[in-house]
Amino acid sequence: MQKTLTMSYEDQFKGDIVSFSPFVLNSTGIIQSQTSLKVDAYSLACIPYQISMSRAILIGAFDKNEILFFQRFKGSLASLTLTVQKATSQEPEKIFCRCQISTVGQMKGRDRVGLVVCDFRPMPPSLATILGEHLLGVDKLRAQWEDFRDRTVRVDPESSRRLGYNNYAVMAFGSEMHKLALFSLAVNSIDILMPMRSPDIPEGSAVTVSLYFQKYRFCVKGRVDSSLRLPTGIQKLRLSIDFSPELCDLMSDYYFAASLAAKNLRRIGPRP
Repeated sequence: MQKTLTMSYEDQFKGDIVSFSPFVLNSTGIIQSQTSLKVDAYSLACIPYQISMSRAILIGAFDKNEILFFQRFKGSLASLTLTVQKATSQEPEKIFCRCQISTVGQMKGRDRVGLVVCDFRPMPPSLATILGEHLLGVDKLRAQWEDFRDRTVRVDPESSRRLGYNNYAVMAFGSEMHKLALFSLAVNSIDILMPMRSPDIPEGSAVTVSLYFQKYRFCVKGRVDSSLRLPTGIQKLRLSIDFSPELCDLMSDYYFAASLAAKNLRRIGPRP
């Protein structure tokens, strides 16, 4: 049964590439810092950078000479060990992957960071299951994103507490970073307030907003739909934003908790 399920995951998601982020680590349970790659007599301390059903891309701290040295192992068989902490288990699980080194090189723009590309020979069934369940979860969040579109939550002390929002956000516009305050939040849009001395942000501008929550710290890309300078001098912007699995996950938990609270109130009934 597990073999059939695993093969369906590999077939269904064979073209998907997962880039590691706090959301992915939380979803998969993979502990980045407990990853090792053994090739020949050498054990390399690496962390997963990207993963798919066919290969893993690892990064590590290597200088140019070390990269040149390990390039001799291109085409060699290697052993990749991943550590996974499942929510249902008390102890972490070790996953051993037999793989082949296909590329060893330097990360572009990073002098002391090397990339190692490992092709699975074959993909371990347990890892395929973990990756497949994660990708199914992302598909579910995309469906919820459609359901939650335009459902706005006013950001105040109570909603911030329930969302786990740390009351800190910044926006990148051009080459500068600007502090901002969240006014309201939806999975597809954000209303923000910017200080009186903030530069005018024209409609249509591309921006990136960094949001700080207790569960995740993440960035969302968006576009300015409307820009208004209030009489107080504060600038109010409405941003349309791209799909963010982190934000959709947070909003899904928020709406689920609100729904349970409403059901409990109806069951208890009005106070006399």
